[in-house]
Amino acid sequence: MDLKQIEYFFSIAEVGNITKAADLLYTSQPTVSRQLLILERELGYPLFNRDSKPLELTKAGKIFYDGMKDALSKIDTTVDIAKNAAEENNNSLSIAFQSGYYTEYILFPVIDAFREAYPNIHIRSDKLMSIEMMNGLKNESIDICIGRAFKHWLEAGFDVQELQKIDTQVIMSNKHRLAAKKSLNYTDLQGETFYLTSPNGHQINEIFQGHCSLSQVNQVQVPNSEIAYFKVLAYNGLTLSDPYDPSWTNNPYYHSISISPFYTDSCVCVTTPTNLNPTIKLFKDFFTDFMQ
Repeated sequence: MDLKQIEYFFSIAEVGNITKAADLLYTSQPTVSRQLLILERELGYPLFNRDSKPLELTKAGKIFYDGMKDALSKIDTTVDIAKNAAEENNNSLSIAFQSGYYTEYILFPVIDAFREAYPNIHIRSDKLMSIEMMNGLKNESIDICIGRAFKHWLEAGFDVQELQKIDTQVIMSNKHRLAAKKSLNYTDLQGETFYLTSPNGHQINEIFQGHCSLSQVNQVQVPNSEIAYFKVLAYNGLTLSDPYDPSWTNNPYYHSISISPFYTDSCVCVTTPTNLNPTIKLFKDFFTDFMQ
C-alpha cells in the first residue's frame, strides 16, 4: 500500500461516496475505485459495505481507519516538528493554495510585502488538493489555506474569511460563435458543451442554480485544466476559469468573457480555530491593510 491509496480511503470513509471523494481529490471516480480495490486486495478483506448508501466501513475497515488515522497524524506531526527544528525558527507561517485555481497571483504581492515588513518570519508555501489542505489544517502543519468558497470548509468547522471577489471567466476559442460578444446571458449558453475539472463542476452548478436548468448544457468532466483547454480548441466548446490563469491569458487562441454580474466567486482564507500561531492573525490583518 502507499500513501495515495490511504488518502483515497480516508476521503471515501469521510464522505461515504466514491464519486464525491473523487471530486474532493480532483481526480476521476474510476481512479479512486481502482486504488481502493488494489488496497483491499493487498489487505485481504473489504473495507466498505458496498450495499450501504452512503458507504459504511466494515468492522475491519473501521479498525483500519482508526489505526491509520492515528499513525498518519503522528507522522504529519513528527515531520512538521522536525522541519521547524531544522529551520531553527519558531517564527513561521505555512500557506497552502488550492490546486486547480490561481489565487496565489492575488497573494504573491502581499506575501512579498509581508516578508519585507517582517524579515524574521519564515513563510512556507505549497499548492495542494482540497483534501490535503483540510488534513493539514486539522493537524496544524498548515496555518492558512487560500482557495475558493466551497461549502466543505464551513462544514468541517474551519474559520472562513472572504479575501476578494473573483469574476469567473467563460473560456472559448477565438473562433467560437460567442467570441464576438462582450457579455453573456443564460440563453447564450444553452446547448453548449462545458469541459470541466471537478472544482469547476461546483461553479457551473452555482451559476445555473435557480436561473436555468442544467439539462440545457452539456457537462463533460476532464482530468485537468490542460485537457479542458485542449478540448475547448479541438471541439469548439467552453470551460470556466479565473482572470489569473496563465494558461489562457495573453494567448491569441482563446477568448474570455466574464460571467459577472449574475455570478461571482470568492477567494477565501481558511484557518482552524485551534491553531494559536500568532503569525496567522498578523498576516490576515496585514492582508486587510494591504488591500485597502
